[in-house]
Order: sequence, then C-alpha cells, then structure tokens
Amino acid sequence: MKRLPSCLMILMCGPALAAAERPASARQAGQLDEFVIEGVPRIDVQADKPLYSPDLSPAPAVLSFLAQQQRTPDFAAKALLFAPDYLPVTLASPLTKTPWRARLTRPPILDILVKQPKFAVERWRVVITNDRGQVFQTLYGKGRLPDRLTWDGRGKNGEMLRVGHPYAYSYHVLDRAEVPSYLPGKTILLRSLVHEHWGRLVVALDTPIVFDKGPRLSVEGMLLLREVQDLLRESGTGALQVTVYGWDQDLARRQAELLSRRLSAALLMQPKRVRARAAAVGRDGYDRTEIGTR
Repeated sequence: MKRLPSCLMILMCGPALAAAERPASARQAGQLDEFVIEGVPRIDVQADKPLYSPDLSPAPAVLSFLAQQQRTPDFAAKALLFAPDYLPVTLASPLTKTPWRARLTRPPILDILVKQPKFAVERWRVVITNDRGQVFQTLYGKGRLPDRLTWDGRGKNGEMLRVGHPYAYSYHVLDRAEVPSYLPGKTILLRSLVHEHWGRLVVALDTPIVFDKGPRLSVEGMLLLREVQDLLRESGTGALQVTVYGWDQDLARRQAELLSRRLSAALLMQPKRVRARAAAVGRDGYDRTEIGTR
C-alpha cells in the first residue's frame, strides 16, 4: 500500500520535468517562437516641407537678358522720310559667295604651252582672225618661239574680242632657209568676258544665253549672274550700269531693267544706284549685254 503513492508521485512529476526541460532544449536549438519582444522604435524620422522652394527654370533670366540686348530705336513715321543713307560706298553683302567660278572668262584668253619645232626658227607669228575672216590681232617675234604664248583678248586697235563670236588662230613659222610652215589652232568662242575699259570694270555677256524667250533669265543666265554678283562685291563700287544692246529696243529695255532689279536686291544697293539702259545695235551688228561699274 505504501508503494502506490510513490509511483503516483513519479508519474505526476514526469510530465512536469519534461515540460521544464523543453525550453532549455528549444533555446539550445535556436527556436525563438515562444519569445515575444515589445517596445517602441528608437529612431523617429519626420519629413517637413522647407519654407522656400527655389524656381530652377532658366527661361525668365535668359529672356530678360535678351530683352536688354535688343535696342531697336522707335522712330516716328515722319522721321523716316528724311532718314540719311548710312550704307557704305563700297558694295557689301552678308551672302556667302558661290563656291564655283567657271563661267566668267578673264584674260588671258590664250595661254598656250608651245612645243618647239625640230628646226631652227628665224621668224614666227600667230595670226588671230574673227568670224568674218579679218585679221583681229597678230603676235610675232624673231628667233626661237616662246615656251608660253599668251594673249589678253585685245585687237590691233585696243578693242576687246566679242562674246558669242568665234575666233581662230594659226601659227606661221619661217626657218633660216626661208621655208614657211603653217599650223592651224583651235577656235575660240567666249560666252562671257571680264575686262577693264577706261578704268571701269565691264562684264560682257552673250545675250541669247542670258535670257530665255524675252525678259526672263535662263538657267545659264542665273548662274552667270551669281558669279557677276560675287565679282562686283570684290570690285568695291557703289554704282552700276546695265546696258543691253539689241535689235528690239523695248525688249532690250525690259531685259536691262530685270538685271538691274536683280543686282540691286542681291547686292543690297539702292535701286537708283543701278542704272538700266537699252542701246541700239551698231553697224557691226554686235548685240550683247554689258554690266559695268560707273
């Protein structure tokens, strides 16, 4: 009878001891499911809006600066009637020059590298004839031929050759035995020519290639006119004269006025400084268009 209580005590204490040993084994295994930690955060962050928010747009400052740089005078309408002309005397233009220059011909007209003959030369000459077979100019010399032969395009009387008309040249060589030799050259036909006449710059153009069916510029005429504008900017003159020599005076006048308007607008010149004139063709029948300084 006395052993029964001791057994009951062992049975009652067994589960209690097992329950007391579980937390120790759980802590050793690293299981913290039964632990509860309560508290407040140690760091408390609050975001407050600043008192001043700067405007980082540069537009107001840039527009204000540009407005200060623009100082446009406010003239009255009557003051412009008698405003003086402050344009420079020389031609000036902000336009870019054309990158090509191949249509305006400048002297020398002939620039030939001469191949020396095998025999000794006593005298030589180069004869230049016009389209009528007349001798226009003769270049001559004694002894050896020059290695380079040039001709400025002027005739015996000092006149320039005509644009739109063919010219021909030929060699005439005489050796020491008085035996002549003849060698023909090529044909010369110019559509444009730039030269000086009594201190003035003159540009002569072949009228049929400048205009297309009346007072209208052709494609070739527009290209020629652009090169003429570049040339006149370099010449530094303040007045121009456009003369069209033609059989029809009314048509020649309208063609000259068209060129004068184009030049005054392209060169930023006053219209009164570019004079348009029509002239009748002379007895020689030489019709052309001339643009010259005055």
